[in-house]
Amino acid sequence: MNFFKGGHMFKKSKCFFSSDVQSISPEISAEFDRDKLASALLSVSAAQIDPDIGWVQLSFSGGKRVVISSISHNLAIKCEIETPYTGQGVIKVSGKQFSDYVKQLPSTKVYLKAELPSRIQLRCGRSSAKIQLVHDQSQSKIDIPQAGTLVKIKGNLIERWVSSFKDFVSVDDNRFYANGALIWAEKNSENSSVLHAVASDALRLAKSSLNEGVQIENLDSSQVLIPRKALEELKRVATLEPEKEFSLKWHEKELFFSVEADEYTMFAKCIAGQYPPYEAAIPQKINTEIQLDLKSIQDSVKRSLLFADKNKVMKLHFENSLLTMASSTPGQKEGEEVIEMSASIASPFEVNYNGSLIMGILGVLSGLRVQFAWENMNRPVKITGESQRGLEVFYLLVPARF
Repeated sequence: MNFFKGGHMFKKSKCFFSSDVQSISPEISAEFDRDKLASALLSVSAAQIDPDIGWVQLSFSGGKRVVISSISHNLAIKCEIETPYTGQGVIKVSGKQFSDYVKQLPSTKVYLKAELPSRIQLRCGRSSAKIQLVHDQSQSKIDIPQAGTLVKIKGNLIERWVSSFKDFVSVDDNRFYANGALIWAEKNSENSSVLHAVASDALRLAKSSLNEGVQIENLDSSQVLIPRKALEELKRVATLEPEKEFSLKWHEKELFFSVEADEYTMFAKCIAGQYPPYEAAIPQKINTEIQLDLKSIQDSVKRSLLFADKNKVMKLHFENSLLTMASSTPGQKEGEEVIEMSASIASPFEVNYNGSLIMGILGVLSGLRVQFAWENMNRPVKITGESQRGLEVFYLLVPARF
């Protein structure tokens, strides 16, 4: 069985990034706090497809804020820093050189001076450097549509939610819809706000619903496919600011997903396509159910994988109150683990799973115990950990074939 069957690319991506030719003052000088500058450069570098050749843009447009940004084909990030400066205009510089140098500087003031039109000079204490400018006099901008669903959530809740499904999104899969997670928001039957996500790598599926601390400012029926890279950046920035409120916004017709918080903005183009009908894979009636100690099965799977062949297939035999886990590499090695279940089962059965995929699921579960539930043994098993406050998560795993 494969979770991904069907799906059609039916939408064309819109253009959200634009450039205007800008005039530059004869000279631009600025003074930065090193830690704030290093943090901003780290954030915007996530937008670069290739850090070795990606650029960072610094916009000095008057006032007290410098806008630092980076834009690639489908992801853009900008940070604003309040700092004194003179002159107006836009400069672009190698993101990697700039960021690598700044993060090695001591935590004090960093002075920047643009020696136009060729380079910038940086000075911090007794250290100084000169970095060539990118010869591009245009200013790249982000145009965020106004339409769409708008949700506000604190960083610590976002981190828990994204961590529960992010690792189940495929990377560079030729099935375009496998490279993103499907998200949407809704009001449930109790009129509570809920934020949903589904992600799958074809052999595993994760469904996560956050129902605590979700504040819906605007709601439509939009469901969007968010690329994994955008999810990784969302988790990173939310982890750094657990108590900060973030605004998440998206729209399926405009094909965008944005994140905003104070001086930070991330904007991603969503994947154009229709997510496969995953609901059919979810067990509708549970006929067999077992519970195990989470750490015991994690340790047993780790040991069993030492004896598995390149396909990482393990045989799980359930009988009475015992689970026997066996793996082998024919003619070379074999191993067996026995784990006690919380209760006996009526009839014995046997099923095969990929051990590495099981470990990936067990690694994100919460609590002390894990539950496996089947409709029948030829269909995906439903795996859940102990319940978490405000977060409902389950995982599906397809049986393996020898």
